[in-house]
Amino acid sequence: MRRRTLLGGLASGLVGVVACEDDAATSLERRDQRCAGDEDDAATVRVADGALVVEGLIRTPTPCHVLVLESVSRERDALEVTVGVDEPDGFCVQCLGVVEYVLEIELDDREPDCVAVFHERRDETIRVARGEPRRAN
Repeated sequence: MRRRTLLGGLASGLVGVVACEDDAATSLERRDQRCAGDEDDAATVRVADGALVVEGLIRTPTPCHVLVLESVSRERDALEVTVGVDEPDGFCVQCLGVVEYVLEIELDDREPDCVAVFHERRDETIRVARGEPRRAN
């Protein structure tokens, strides 16, 4: 996999914009970060305004670790997305962390029938969501 490090803000702004394999615009936004409680990795997927929207919570070694879009791949009508954790920028409180994020991927005219979302850390990749995305009304 080619790692796509995203630029920018730790506190709360846009983390970065990259292009995925099919040149669709993609953005990964960090919403919140904190020391972890009993939260587990999770993600929800929906289609809205011509984009696939993934809202997730990923466990990190500290709350300041940077999120990266590891990969976006499409095979027929199935889309797989992997969000990873990279080294932190600067100093951070020393606790296990969780980071809330929103990932948006522009879709062409073909909405996927099935989406799988993975979270990747140093020695572990876990599937946090799989199924048909909810459609916005």
